[in-house]
Amino acid sequence: MEVKEEIKTACSLDLLEYIGWKDEYPEEAKAAFSVFCLRYDQAILKNAEINCRKWNLSSTVALDIVKCTFARVWKYPSYNHEKSKTKNIDNGIKRWLNKISFTQLANYTDKGTCHEPDKETDLSLIYSLDDFVENSTVDSLKRKELKEQLSVLEEVLNGLGEKHRIIYLTYKLYTHEGNNIPRPVSKKLQDELGLVPGSIRKYKEQANKQVDNFLNQYNGK
Repeated sequence: MEVKEEIKTACSLDLLEYIGWKDEYPEEAKAAFSVFCLRYDQAILKNAEINCRKWNLSSTVALDIVKCTFARVWKYPSYNHEKSKTKNIDNGIKRWLNKISFTQLANYTDKGTCHEPDKETDLSLIYSLDDFVENSTVDSLKRKELKEQLSVLEEVLNGLGEKHRIIYLTYKLYTHEGNNIPRPVSKKLQDELGLVPGSIRKYKEQANKQVDNFLNQYNGK
């Protein structure tokens, strides 16, 4: 009883930690999940409703998106505040939840349903070289090798503007043949960066040119 009372006033990071213990302490995890959902559902619903209106979807769909978002949290309570761009924990968690919500919305528009994302369907934008490496492979040894190989790019990537860097890395991860990326990812780029497709192509060309010039100089060409 004391633990469950403590959960009601626990900070959000502690709630996520409790949720992560669902196999060992299922009752405490369920209690923490309930508190977590109550704490953030209105903020996430508001964001989902805004995005659904942009895509001409109903408020009912927005409710489904929220359910799928929290289902994802239950399965993967993996928020890492060290990667957040804000010092405030609540704001950082809201941004994290909004990204999950957007992935669910992309799933819905692509397949007619939202569901808990896995490695194949969780099509996140790539914000940094670390994100690129983390999403490129699940093999920790290969990740280490890839990071060493790409370390030479850190200087030029850090020199790119934020939008240029996100577009460059996102395209590099999701483009396997030709210039196309998955439609939900393309839509994400447009909405999160506030750019039309033509502008995204221009940013990509500029970023590619800057990276290519850097590599040519690095290789002495």
